[in-house]
Amino acid sequence: MIVSLQYLRGVAAMMVVAFHAFDVLARLGSGGDSEQFMIGLAGVDIFFVISGFIMWIMAEKAYPSPAEFIRKRLIRIVPLYWALTLFLATVAVVKPDLLSTAVFDPAHFVASMVFIPWPHPKLDAAVPLLIPGWTLNYEMAFYVIFAACLLVPPRWRLGSLLGTLGTLAVIGLFVKKGGALGFYTDTLVLEFAAGAVLAWLWQRGVTIPRAMSLVLVVAGFTLLYLGAGATLPRIISLGLPAAMVVAGTVFAEDLLRKRPFQPLLMIGDASYSIYLSQGIGLAVLAKLWTMAGLGGDGWQAAAFLVVSVTVGAIGGILLYFSIEKPMLAWMNAKTSRRRTTTARLAAATEAHGQRRSHA
Repeated sequence: MIVSLQYLRGVAAMMVVAFHAFDVLARLGSGGDSEQFMIGLAGVDIFFVISGFIMWIMAEKAYPSPAEFIRKRLIRIVPLYWALTLFLATVAVVKPDLLSTAVFDPAHFVASMVFIPWPHPKLDAAVPLLIPGWTLNYEMAFYVIFAACLLVPPRWRLGSLLGTLGTLAVIGLFVKKGGALGFYTDTLVLEFAAGAVLAWLWQRGVTIPRAMSLVLVVAGFTLLYLGAGATLPRIISLGLPAAMVVAGTVFAEDLLRKRPFQPLLMIGDASYSIYLSQGIGLAVLAKLWTMAGLGGDGWQAAAFLVVSVTVGAIGGILLYFSIEKPMLAWMNAKTSRRRTTTARLAAATEAHGQRRSHA
């Protein structure tokens, strides 16, 4: 485990929670909106850079086959996402008045389950039923590209990955936004490339002074704050600063590993659960808030933000320990048993064939 990246995953998850908390607060009647914390959007960009970093490290350490790589990523990503999507679909069918945005549409539901961008039946955006899952559509596409690059000899692997992602981004300059092609050719894909380059440098022992690491992190977050909501391409306004934050954090690994801060590590471990569940948790909290006669102005606004961030973190951690972690353990154990059984059958078949050849 890379401690620095676990810290950063936790920070990124909470940035997204805070961003959506401001958005919900606006609907409660406050004078503000989510633009008060636009930097929270950059949590997604940080996640993408981290993903590119981690995938490269995993591939370099384990040398997996493309099929093995995809299998592991599906086990890691799909179960919790499907569980929460099915939960939302059930509520949308049985009690649709409980949801403000989730609407059950068969085609949209199927597209959501198989990670294909599809127009939302109620919102003017190509987002899945579980809205935060739009980022998983990019993740899955990146996994497919990365798996294909594993077929390339190691010395050409990074170049092929960067070339593929760069080509997609160039095509995106000439493609109309909207639709699947416009989605997959967004410059966001270059954030995965940035993470892979950082991992390549990190693995080869590249280091920077600790002071420079701190400068990169501070400068990165400053640029994220200034770039959030800007009209520049996202790779410039958020992607490059996010890469600076990840670089500064990961190159300070030796320092951060000395005294691990367990609460932040726990949030990092649960970051996937926090990220996927925070929208549901905030929707429930907003209903309870209004039922209690509370609003979104003055001290009540501040209280709502504090409660939202707290509920988002605690709810995600509880989901991680009660569902995500046990589910992952069960699926990994099941897969391991199946592979052991297959290996034993293959060995037995080979031994039987050898006995017959000697008979």
